[in-house]
Amino acid sequence: MRRLLQFILIFVISYTFGQTKVGNLQFNDIDVFEGTELMLNGAGKKDNQYAIGLYLDFEVNGVEDGIMVAEKDATMALTLKATSNISNQKLKGMVRNGLERATDGNSYLFEDQIRKFLAILPEKISEYQIFKLVYTKDQTLIVYKNQDKLGTLVNSLEFKQALFKIWLGENPEDVTLKEDLLGSFESNPVLGQWKTFDKKTGVAISVVQLYVIKDWLYGSVNRMLRQSERDAICYECQGDDKNQKVEGLVILKRLRKNSSGKYVDGKLTDIKTGEIVDCQLWIDKKDENILHVKYKGSGGVLQWKKVKESTETRRMDFRTAKGF
Repeated sequence: MRRLLQFILIFVISYTFGQTKVGNLQFNDIDVFEGTELMLNGAGKKDNQYAIGLYLDFEVNGVEDGIMVAEKDATMALTLKATSNISNQKLKGMVRNGLERATDGNSYLFEDQIRKFLAILPEKISEYQIFKLVYTKDQTLIVYKNQDKLGTLVNSLEFKQALFKIWLGENPEDVTLKEDLLGSFESNPVLGQWKTFDKKTGVAISVVQLYVIKDWLYGSVNRMLRQSERDAICYECQGDDKNQKVEGLVILKRLRKNSSGKYVDGKLTDIKTGEIVDCQLWIDKKDENILHVKYKGSGGVLQWKKVKESTETRRMDFRTAKGF
């Protein structure tokens, strides 16, 4: 049940928050493809035809990594959003021409898979429709239009490598677009997981997840670190939080970012007393891995430390965002 509720929370947050704008279109900073959470590495626009975003779960150093990304056998995705109507004939022509460029005139080597891929494509892509190419580590290439799965190609690593080189290869369709896709993603340093500590003893207490909803910062208890407190209940909490498990409890609510970069005017629920108090927090200017937290009863300014996140950890990040 708890995992279901956690998934629902991610799902609800995902439809409205954490997006990067390209022209008039929005790309989610984090999205879920075939059950895998991927981060937006970069996004750009191709003339008046479409905007496209590249989603990865590994780091890219810049445009020089284009070939590496295209050839890597790792789950990744391209999300294309049409900015004009694209006919089936035009779409097929774009694919064939792009593959010829990407393979230095050797696209005939993939003719069988090209034909299968072209047969999957929709009759047309209308303005504002979403077209997704998702490659998974089992060498499967999946094509979506909006939320509808159009088809699948198996044993498709080599074809995927050629297909992604249309945008990421040495002779891409658009050099500026390639640079946009391979640009480094700059995330908000406040977001993510933070380890909290007892001010007197220095003993770690919990891991708190910070995320944003409509420009408001929230924080939930991801894990209590002492084994004996894993099933702790907040009997003293107020309202809907009363008698709820501490793990999963949203203890930071509606902090707003001011002109100096601090998050202020929010509320914090003290899990020991249940008291709801004013709260503010900010990143240490000298070290982004330190978060300063101040609230009534804290005994001064607390220091939370950034949890170094692996790919698996990031997949539990509540910054998940989907949609248009």
